Amino acid sequence: MRKQAFIKIFVLILSSFLIFSSYIYAESSLFFGEVQSIAGYSSMDNKMIYRSGHEKDTMQKNSIGFDLIKKFSSKTRDILTAALQLRVAYDDSEEKAQLQIYNAYLKVKTSIGDISLGHNRVAFGLESYWDTHGELIQPLQMYGFGYDRDWGIVFSKDTDNGNVQFALTSGTAMALRFKNNWLATSRISKGVLSYDNYTLGLSVMAGNILETMGYTIMSEETSEIGLAATDFAYNHNNFEHKAQVNVGKITDDMACAGLYRLSLNFLEENKLKLEWQYVYTRRADFDNHYIDAAINYKINSDITTRLAYSWQREMNDNKIAAQFYYYFLI
Repeated sequence: MRKQAFIKIFVLILSSFLIFSSYIYAESSLFFGEVQSIAGYSSMDNKMIYRSGHEKDTMQKNSIGFDLIKKFSSKTRDILTAALQLRVAYDDSEEKAQLQIYNAYLKVKTSIGDISLGHNRVAFGLESYWDTHGELIQPLQMYGFGYDRDWGIVFSKDTDNGNVQFALTSGTAMALRFKNNWLATSRISKGVLSYDNYTLGLSVMAGNILETMGYTIMSEETSEIGLAATDFAYNHNNFEHKAQVNVGKITDDMACAGLYRLSLNFLEENKLKLEWQYVYTRRADFDNHYIDAAINYKINSDITTRLAYSWQREMNDNKIAAQFYYYFLI
């Protein structure tokens, strides 16, 4: 996306906000604080670590942050949502603090659907709706096959039995750069997990991206990307299943990835959760396997403790991480 086009879209949404502001009858807000502490051990590094993923990844590190959601309503309905979610995380490999921005968008509710501008979820795969912001085990976007969030514009419309989404974003995920990079994504789904206990989605992705890891630009040269994906989630009794398969090309390399996660809930209000996840990735002639397992226990509605084990075949890295996670209403 060209910088000038992005600025024009931003001005358009800002103008819409000013117009909508004349119709605002009431407003409400939710403000949460977030604190997490994490420590572990990596056999590859042969030392203590203070993160759950790669040192350049954003999730998870010792951090403090907040999550603000503000809604504006007319006399009859919600018309606008503003969201800002960020952390200040300590990067022990660089020995410095890092500002991490997750949600940062304005969402306008219109008669044809919701339109948001800023840093938000893209319209692709499980990550389009699955909130793993505080978790130790992460889906495919943390393995280089998708986006947790990206900068741009997103359209979303609920249908009678599912949802349709389109997004045009920068293709830079956490970082924001302009080098003729762009990313278009779309997902159509049947079933709403929270109501129907299942959802099945089909997604496509195409663009000219800058490959990144966290806030690090891995190459100054853009890469063509084209992926198709199918994802599935199903809840039954205390079992939760999630799966996704991506197939396509990144640059000129054939690329594919698959994920399956099984979660089991126990105790009152699902205080105890056991999880197991398998991930396979392949790009050109290089493939890798990942296995994760985790125990999650909610001490109360605000505090969760987690313990996770991870193994990846390529580096034969065995990693263990423990987390204290505090998310509370202010």
